[in-house]
Amino acid sequence: MGNTRSSNKALQEVDGAELHHMNILPFPYRPRTADAKKKKKTSPRFLHGAKVDVLNSWVSKNIKKKKCVAFIPRSSGEEHICGCGHTKDLHSQDSIMNVSPGISWDPQKHVREEPSNAHGDMTFTGTNRTWAKYVRASCDTNPSVLFDLMTQQWGLNMPSLLICVTGGAKNFNISPRLKNQFSRGLVKAAQSTGAWIITGGSHAGVMKHVGEAIRDFSGDQQGSEIVVIGIATWGIVHKREYLLSEAGGAPALYPMEEGSQGALCCLDNNHTHFILVDDGTHGKYGVEIPLRSRLEKYISQQTMHKGGMALKIPIVCVVLEGGPGTLDTIYSSMCNNTPCVIVEGSGRVADIIAQVAHLNSSRITISLIKDKLRNLFQDTYDSFTEAQIIMWTKKIQDIVRMGSLLTILSEEKVGDQKMDVAILQALLKASHSNDRYGEENWDHQLKLAVSWNRPDIAETQIFTEDWTWKPSDLYPCLTMSLVEDKPLFVRLFLERGVTLSEFLTWETLTNLYRNTDPSSLIHSKLERKITGEGSRKRVEAAVDLHRVSRVLQELLGDLSEPLYPEEKPPRNPGHKPLNMKVNEETSGGTDSIIIQHLENPVRDLLIWSIVQNRAELADIFWSLIQDCTAGALVCTNILKALSREEEDTENKAEMKVLADLYEERAVGIFSECYRYDEKRAELLLIRVSPQWGKTTALELAQESHAQNFMSHGGVQMFLTKTWWGRLTVDNGFIPISLCMILFPLIYSGVITFRKGFGRNQSTLEGTANKRQSIKMQNEQRNNQTYERTSRHGPKPYSCFWKFMAFYNAPIVKFYHNVVSYTGFLWLFAYVLMIDFQTSPSWREYILYAWVFTFLCEELRQLFYDPERRGFVLKSVQYITEFWNQVDTVALLLFIVGLICRLLYTDTVYLGRVFLSLDFMIFCVRFMHIFAVSKVLGPKIIILRRMVKDIFFFLFLLAIWIISYGVAKQAILITNEDRLGWIFRNVIYGPYLTLFGQIPSDVDSLNFDPTKCSQNGTDPNLPKCVYNDGNGKALFPEWLTIILMSLYLLLANILLLNLLIAMFSYTFADIESHTDQVWKFQRFGLIKEYNERPAAPPPLILLSHVYTLLKLLLCRRPARGHKVLRCHLDEGQESSLLSWESYMKDNYHQMTQQQDGQSQEHLVKETAQSVSTMMGLLKVEKGSLVPQLETRLSVLEEQVNVLSNLIYYILYQRGF
Repeated sequence: MGNTRSSNKALQEVDGAELHHMNILPFPYRPRTADAKKKKKTSPRFLHGAKVDVLNSWVSKNIKKKKCVAFIPRSSGEEHICGCGHTKDLHSQDSIMNVSPGISWDPQKHVREEPSNAHGDMTFTGTNRTWAKYVRASCDTNPSVLFDLMTQQWGLNMPSLLICVTGGAKNFNISPRLKNQFSRGLVKAAQSTGAWIITGGSHAGVMKHVGEAIRDFSGDQQGSEIVVIGIATWGIVHKREYLLSEAGGAPALYPMEEGSQGALCCLDNNHTHFILVDDGTHGKYGVEIPLRSRLEKYISQQTMHKGGMALKIPIVCVVLEGGPGTLDTIYSSMCNNTPCVIVEGSGRVADIIAQVAHLNSSRITISLIKDKLRNLFQDTYDSFTEAQIIMWTKKIQDIVRMGSLLTILSEEKVGDQKMDVAILQALLKASHSNDRYGEENWDHQLKLAVSWNRPDIAETQIFTEDWTWKPSDLYPCLTMSLVEDKPLFVRLFLERGVTLSEFLTWETLTNLYRNTDPSSLIHSKLERKITGEGSRKRVEAAVDLHRVSRVLQELLGDLSEPLYPEEKPPRNPGHKPLNMKVNEETSGGTDSIIIQHLENPVRDLLIWSIVQNRAELADIFWSLIQDCTAGALVCTNILKALSREEEDTENKAEMKVLADLYEERAVGIFSECYRYDEKRAELLLIRVSPQWGKTTALELAQESHAQNFMSHGGVQMFLTKTWWGRLTVDNGFIPISLCMILFPLIYSGVITFRKGFGRNQSTLEGTANKRQSIKMQNEQRNNQTYERTSRHGPKPYSCFWKFMAFYNAPIVKFYHNVVSYTGFLWLFAYVLMIDFQTSPSWREYILYAWVFTFLCEELRQLFYDPERRGFVLKSVQYITEFWNQVDTVALLLFIVGLICRLLYTDTVYLGRVFLSLDFMIFCVRFMHIFAVSKVLGPKIIILRRMVKDIFFFLFLLAIWIISYGVAKQAILITNEDRLGWIFRNVIYGPYLTLFGQIPSDVDSLNFDPTKCSQNGTDPNLPKCVYNDGNGKALFPEWLTIILMSLYLLLANILLLNLLIAMFSYTFADIESHTDQVWKFQRFGLIKEYNERPAAPPPLILLSHVYTLLKLLLCRRPARGHKVLRCHLDEGQESSLLSWESYMKDNYHQMTQQQDGQSQEHLVKETAQSVSTMMGLLKVEKGSLVPQLETRLSVLEEQVNVLSNLIYYILYQRGF
């Protein structure tokens, strides 16, 4: 494209601005800092409704434009053009001032400010860029107002870096290789740091190159859309009349017509925001430069808040090509301590500085600069005066002397995407030179690298041998990396020697929860918790760990204990609170500082990462945790609980995927453990984990509905062993039934017992405390020694041991309860149907006693709390179980029926009705017993799901029934006031119609006056339909028949088929993974019967009496009820967790090996190899171009020499 603005000298100068030193100033509003980790693309954000009114009102109050109010001709010959550049017809006649002849146009007198009439959204015609935001602002606008507009009204996040690109405003060409590397590096620097790029905004010169870089390469990087702000002059914008509009209407449609722009210029379509500076003139270039300088200085004085730390916004100037104005901009910027990056090979000023940057300032002479100008400014060299050349020489010498602020991106050394490194290196080098204190300087550089999210810069430029880093020096930056979700830096700091146990204190973790993302669900839950408690503090100030503990307990369920104390522990050196280590450091011999370190820092950081759905951070901490199987199940539980409350669809899907991933890890690690050692792996399932609220892996899996984990072969084998107790699993049903009937058969060898049991229970069955665990192990060790030394083999089990082992086996308890419950239902039915007299019979009293034993067992389950969790948590845990709810309803209904039965003679029948309904509930309770069956268990689950489906169906069905019933009743019968008959006709009749009972009253042919009451006085007859009193119906039977047909069509065909489809989906959904569902559900039944007393009802009352007497007389709780929980001492705990960590490493190696051999991985590696080769070919191709040019020039010289020799030989010598 040709340059149509070459006649304007100002256009050949600079698209830049003067940059100034950064100073920290207080600023009441703190916008959000740009986060380079956000991966959501910015979409067109057109304002609607109240926001439009707010924006228009704000702009009209704060943003002004400038308007010429006096038409004063420029000079003779241009009487139709005002001094402002506009013609007379563009001046408003009402606002033109009366000006005396001979007065020159003065912008201070003849221009006034008015509210801006151009702001809002704009779209470009014929381009991919669909939107941009713009505003027309006066050149005298305060920079703070523009900054508020960008951050508050436009919603931009505060930048972590300000990149000011300056250079030639005319179109110029650079080599394809250099342009490619400049574009890639600029985009990567902006995206990785969350920077703002500021240019001149026009579609020419360096601004056009920046726009094309954003267009071509911003899609290659995973990040947010880059903010490119163009600051241009309103008076030189071509077709600016299309931008005269306010926000709220249709976006301004801006045409890019470069062919007709003349001396004006078009806006670049690849910029995202425009500030159009207006001074009331037309066609005057450079108006925006002062305002741009002030705005850049103001932004550089602001403070960005990252992870609890305040950092000044750094600024860097990038120079591409450029003319005399560019040199002034570079000199002014460096004098104000702004680092500059010069792109060598881009031409003119950039090349001059790059070629002399390595020289000593004394060697930079006037003659040298003349030669450079002659070579690089061939077209305009004659316009340079001697004074200008001397001035250029002095400025270039000063620029070279400030070498710490100057970075040259050499054309020969440009590699793939090195431009971003040069920009960040320039800032680090400038920071290193400006700071007098070494420690503060290195710390500031590291904070900058963290804010940019560039661990590669930190590793290569900061973590060098020039400075020795202590782990404590990295704590602030580690906190910043955690808050800003920068896992690469967290991993880097851990590799540099940071110890999490020393880093994470009570206060640090509290601050981390106070700085959670406001959009995260955990922040909302904490806010609701604080608001519900009536706290008057701000949410961030009111957050403490005991509130966090309550929220976590809601997510983990009632099985776990609080992870943190209810209140902050007292600062007492002699007191060691729960989950904490208290260290005392004495300062000055009198004052002491107590640092409270958490005992499980890795666990705490893992939970903190999981509740915010930060997968990469959670992966780092999970790889460091010891109790990894339980940890993975906890992560699964938390993520599934959060996903149920999450409203955002994308976040919900991510949480479910991450939950499945951690469940898969738990399965993989347990598989590896079970493959090596079954006993230890089974111990992992029931081991009480102090880290996770004194719960077990099995309880966590049940709470999180981890069906894949529960259906694992090792878990199922353990549950099968638990189900059979001390019996071998190969005992058949018939031998067990015979032994239940005739207990002496236990000693006859009909059934077999598992080996390895002594008189005491095994470790896998659980112990009550550490002393019992140690005592049991000593006895087992003695038994094993005896077995090895005995000549007659293992010591045989005693008769009493076999008797207790048989009747305490959960499967035997189950069979006894099946027989007992069957007898109970038979007795209940017999009493209701045959033996329900006015006064209770002996059979009925037996029934009452039987139900009383049921009540005692339910009370035992409610109050039995071996883990001392408290009555409230135990009751909540009890009532949330479905079958416990059924038991509660059955017992309460039986009590109501019994009261009616025994209270008065008149209420005996009412009591019988209640007891009859209660019998149905007890029969439903009988289904729970068959949940252990692999065939019937899934069917019961399907039935429960279908019952839930039918409730939603009944809601829809009720609408059709009531609508049809009310319409039919109103048409057929007038003024029926008997509620019973209204219910029959409106609800009961239409409901029976669904099952084929067609009503006869809708057809007048079936009307019979003898079968109804004319006035509704007979309570046993329905009221007659609307008739003439002589037996002739008068209602419109054609309408009633049509209504009934439509009702049957919609309700009987459509809705019933919908119900069938719902049932089919539920059945198919559960049937597809029936095995997993059954294996998951059987755990609850096995756990229940493992903890039940051996005797079935009603004999179970003896066990309850024994337990109560032992508690009241001996003051000792019963220990006979076994639970699937095992407490280990510190040595056993450490040994088991070390072995689990070793198995986790094996699992990781196996997983990596499998991933490396997968087809997806091979395809990915192949694609990366191809991309690398293509990049190398492009680089090689670019590096060969200068060599080919050199060779061609040498070849041309040789050809010229040969042609001269031939000419001399042929013509001079006469050949």
